[in-house]
Amino acid sequence: MKIEIFEEDGNNVLSLDDKYADFTIDIYPDSKTYESRMRLKDDVYYRTEKFEYRIKTDPIGIEKRLVERVDEPPEEYKVKDGVVLESEIAKNNKFLRGDFVDGLKKEVEWHEDWIGNPISMYILSKHSEIISPEDYRRYLRQLSERVKTAILKIEKALESDKTKLQIIDDEFGLGVWYPKDKLDKLEDEELEKLREHATKFQEVLFNEKDEKYVGLSEGEFRSSKDILENIEAFLNKKPASIKKEGQRVSFGIKLVAFILQWVWLFIVVSIALWLLSLAVSIIQYSFVFTFLASGILAFFFTILRGK
Repeated sequence: MKIEIFEEDGNNVLSLDDKYADFTIDIYPDSKTYESRMRLKDDVYYRTEKFEYRIKTDPIGIEKRLVERVDEPPEEYKVKDGVVLESEIAKNNKFLRGDFVDGLKKEVEWHEDWIGNPISMYILSKHSEIISPEDYRRYLRQLSERVKTAILKIEKALESDKTKLQIIDDEFGLGVWYPKDKLDKLEDEELEKLREHATKFQEVLFNEKDEKYVGLSEGEFRSSKDILENIEAFLNKKPASIKKEGQRVSFGIKLVAFILQWVWLFIVVSIALWLLSLAVSIIQYSFVFTFLASGILAFFFTILRGK
């Protein structure tokens, strides 16, 4: 996933881009809310969601709840004022699965956000009054070490597995399973035995109450590559001073462009007025008028290019 951060002019905007969709998230730290706008890449579908959030400090994390959701086209509200609109959903979406509404009902209640969510990582960085910059970076480093240590523990556990389970990396993320060439040679009965063994093996690793617990849930382990990438993105985030310096350079370039545009238009307007003065004797050439007119046009064209 590609992450971009835009903080010019007081904005706090996060842009997320994966192979399926684009997300634009506006964060509003003063009201502890954010708005997420999603666009599918392979279909004409948009979704806008508004959330409230709150920060907990022991341990550090984000809790959130969905307060509004609208899908389009056509425009259709699924959630308003924190209430799931079951009647509207049932009327307009006869083929939706029943667990869709159940999922929305969980979303509108306060719940802890996924630890690897880049939105939550960014939100934490915007609340230095709650989490100091030093504690924020320490939290990210600790989370990174937690994920890396869990992967090492899983690799160590797999060394003693006689069925040759291993960590695989597929389109769904990391997992504990067998190489494809091994599975292709097995009969259905043998495959079922291996599946049962792999399930029991993982239940031990991802069970918080077991002494062999690796420190992550199965879902967190599966997403561990994304979590580590997101952590690095925010640890290496450019400070605001660098962004402001870039803005000063941009202004200087615009000023030079304006002056060059002015000079060029001064010459063009001079020639145009001279030719016009030959055709219409009432209009007489004026150096001052030409100078001011070319300046106004230069300013106008520079503004248009800036947009």
